[in-house]
Order: sequence, then structure tokens, then C-alpha cells
Amino acid sequence: MSEPTAAQRAEYMIRQLENFIREKRTDKGLSFKTWQTLAHAELSNAFLDHERAMLKTRQDRLGKRILVVGSSAVVTIGFWGAVMITDHHYGLLAAAILTCAGSALAFIIGELAVRRMVSHYRDVSREKSFERIREFDVEVKKLEKMMWLKQKKTKEEAEKMDLA
Repeated sequence: MSEPTAAQRAEYMIRQLENFIREKRTDKGLSFKTWQTLAHAELSNAFLDHERAMLKTRQDRLGKRILVVGSSAVVTIGFWGAVMITDHHYGLLAAAILTCAGSALAFIIGELAVRRMVSHYRDVSREKSFERIREFDVEVKKLEKMMWLKQKKTKEEAEKMDLA
């Protein structure tokens, strides 16, 4: 069975939010914090499911490629190693082919190591980006509060001046 499309996922999430709002609704309505928490949870779950599906697809593709190239290299090494042992006539050709097959295996191992390092770098970079976003959000909230307090103070001063 194939994965749902983006439009189908969005429709599902909207229905989930609708159901939650209807179930948790009171006479006063649903608080924004509660709705925000639910929306955050639903979106996080949807993104996580999508990332898992994409990661599984990538890992399957990578696994198949590694299996094919690795097994081909090992079979080549085995075959030409046996040829070299039995008949020294093909020694130089066999050595060149063995070198190429060994290099292919080394490149596969190197690719895996590079992928792991790049993945780690991306994770660290993503965490730093989200931390900067959180810090910016905190700063914006502080500024909003300061502006609100200044506005309140200005209104009070204006009322005092009007009364005087």
C-alpha cells in the first residue's frame, strides 16, 4: 500500500483538529493554548511519520546499492583470486581487477562513513537553527511585554494628565 499524499495527510490532520475542538469545546470555547498544544502534537506526528517513510525509502535504496556493489566486489575478488592462484598467467590482469574491486569496497565503506558524518552535521545544524528560533521567539515575547507595559504606563500617565 502506498503512502498517503500530502493533501490526504492535510485533510486527515484537519479532521483530527476538528474532532478535538468539538470534543473539548466548552461554553466558553477552546483555549488557544490547548488548541496550540494539540496542533503542535498533530503536526509533529505527521512530520515524523513522513520523515520515517522517507528515511526508510532512502535506507532501502542505499542498502540495495551497497548489497549489489559489495557482493559484486566480493565475488570478483574471490573469482580473480582463485584465477591468480591456479594460473599465474593472468597475474597482472587479476591484480588490476582485484585492486579495482577492493577500491569499490573501500569506497562503499567511505561513503557510509561520510553519510554518517553528514547526517550528524545536519542534526547539529538543525538543532542550532531551532535554538536560534526559540531564542528569537523569547526575545520577541519580551519586547511585546515591554511594549505592552510602556503602553499601559503611557495610558495611565495620559489619564492622570486629563484628570489634572
